[in-house]
Amino acid sequence: MTTNRQDFNNCTASVLQLLYEKFPNEVDVMIEDLTEDKELNDNYFATMRFLRRENLIYYQELDFSNFKRTVLTAKGLSILDTTPDDIDINLAQQLINSDKIAIIVQNIIKLAT
Repeated sequence: MTTNRQDFNNCTASVLQLLYEKFPNEVDVMIEDLTEDKELNDNYFATMRFLRRENLIYYQELDFSNFKRTVLTAKGLSILDTTPDDIDINLAQQLINSDKIAIIVQNIIKLAT
């Protein structure tokens, strides 16, 4: 069983990684593609709405469980392209190559504020 915060971190990492790899193309993000556990759906929906409110992502509309035409915002792209002083790769590459998702997501959210 995961906590809401772990769900948030996992969803954030999955979505940001997907959108970074597809940028600048808009993609439909289906909650069912992010998690097979239906019990996590509410947390994943809340995470997507949070990322939009914080202006990290933009989606055209929400249709049932499909966030249509989702893309990184300039702010989201800028944060993911940030390279911390003590590491040689940007935050997006860290998301792709790391097992420390919680720490990386915390850094992303910190930069978003």
